[in-house]
Amino acid sequence: MKKKSVGTGSALLRFLGFIAVLGFTVFLVYSVYTYRSSVEQIEEFEVCYEDRCIKTFHIHADIAVHICGEKTLFPLEHGPLEGPHTHKERNYIHFHERLPYDPVTHRLLNDAPLKVGAFLTEMDLPFSSRCIGKYCNDDLCSDEKAGIVRMMVNGAPQLEFDQYAWKDGDDIVITFE
Repeated sequence: MKKKSVGTGSALLRFLGFIAVLGFTVFLVYSVYTYRSSVEQIEEFEVCYEDRCIKTFHIHADIAVHICGEKTLFPLEHGPLEGPHTHKERNYIHFHERLPYDPVTHRLLNDAPLKVGAFLTEMDLPFSSRCIGKYCNDDLCSDEKAGIVRMMVNGAPQLEFDQYAWKDGDDIVITFE
């Protein structure tokens, strides 16, 4: 009986197939990494034409509102797409739009859409340094204690309240207690 030998040709084909799969996998991982990196780099950019400049934004922030110990849940998919709004996450502000920009001073010419008050107005929850919703400083909660409006951004007190222009990644907490 003759012994069947496995030729070096089939081993070479298996090796080349392995190299091809490995190469494709490396290419795929590299492509995904490059795409995700480039998306993060273009979240904000400036475009100028003649005497007019704009800055584009795609930013997000967490916002929690607690009134008399109750957490306020904002509606899903609420607010105009050209302004501050929610998508599929509650209490997560989204903004993706263009705003007029001064390239000399590096300041926005109109930051009104980024103000916390603008977002809360879209959520039908009036807000100021004195009031949140129907509660104003010194109003009583159900426990008969007088409350006061407070605001924290990234763990630090924020006294601009409704006029605070939020930034990407902010963690905003507003309380009335």
